[in-house]
This record gives sequence, C-alpha cells and structure tokens, in this order.
Amino acid sequence: MPRSPTFDRDAKIEQAMQLFWEKGYEATSVQDLVDHLGLNRSSLYNAFGGKHDLYLEALDRYRQEDIEWLRGQLQEAPTAVEGIRQAFVAVAERATESCCGCFTTNAAVECAPRDASTQERARESFEEMRSLFRAAAQRAQEEGAIDPARDPAALGRHLTNTYNGIHLTAKTDPPDEVVQDIVDETLRGLTCSGHGSTTA
Repeated sequence: MPRSPTFDRDAKIEQAMQLFWEKGYEATSVQDLVDHLGLNRSSLYNAFGGKHDLYLEALDRYRQEDIEWLRGQLQEAPTAVEGIRQAFVAVAERATESCCGCFTTNAAVECAPRDASTQERARESFEEMRSLFRAAAQRAQEEGAIDPARDPAALGRHLTNTYNGIHLTAKTDPPDEVVQDIVDETLRGLTCSGHGSTTA
C-alpha cells in the first residue's frame, strides 16, 4: 500500500503551477519538477501520476484562481464599467510586470491543439470569461453606460478576446504604452455612443 504523502500537496501544486506558468509544458522536464518541488521521482509519480497529470492539476488551480479574481473585479465594483476598467487595468499591469502571460492562454496555444484534456479546460475557462463579461455588459446597459441596442453576448466575446490578447501581447515585452492603448481603446469603444464615460 502506498504511503500517504508527508508533504503539503496543495503547496506542491502551487509550486508546479508557477513553474509550468513560467516555462510552459514542453520546456519543463520531470527533473525540473523534481528540483523545483523538492521531491524525488517516486514521490512525484506516487502523488501526482506524472508530469501531464500534474500539469492538468496546476492548470486547474490557476483557472479557478483566475476566474474567481475576474469575477471579483467585475462584480464588486460600484458600476459595471468601472469593474471592467479595473479588470483590464489590473491585468495590463500584471502582464507588463511579467512576460509569462496567462497560464490558461499559454496552455491553449501550446498544448490544446494536440491535447484534448487541455483543450477542454481552456474552452471552459474562456466560456466562463465570456459569461462574466456578458453579465457585466448587461449590467452596464441597465446602468445606462452602454447602448442597450448592443448585443451583450457579442460584447462578452469581444472583451474576452481582448482580455486574453493583452496577455499574448505582453509576452513580447512591448512598451507599457502599447498595452495601455489596448486597454484605453477597449474601454472607449464600450461607451463611445455617449451613454457613459470611463474617465474621471
């Protein structure tokens, strides 16, 4: 009978998440995981089943944290447009501070085309993002900040695409103003009909 792990499993998943996030799946070897997590190979395989299984657990950890963070940004702001603004400003700051991008977006680009498990997880995350942004757009319409004639589902898809695009752009280490222009123009486009303003 396998012995129970003598380490904090959640902490090791968090460490693995940071490593996969930084290096990607292919560039992270089993030896990298052994060294980074401070485990021997048998402990790693016994606890997590191998590199791919650990990658999926790490991706799931990131996805949960990222969606909860986005939900908080959008739902806890005093107005819907302010919530969208806060989410985009914060993600732009995070993206320009680190060239790692978004783990989920990275996974969608690197692994999803050839790995069904990763593809399904990325698809679920993007759908959750679209749902959150759609709800924010509907709230903004109710508050009079966005033209009620616009399709909130389409806005949700547009905002999700731009949100993920910021992460991809940031991986090229652009000047800060490039990312800021994306944020500013996205927010301006939401309220360009004159129903509201994103500036103080």
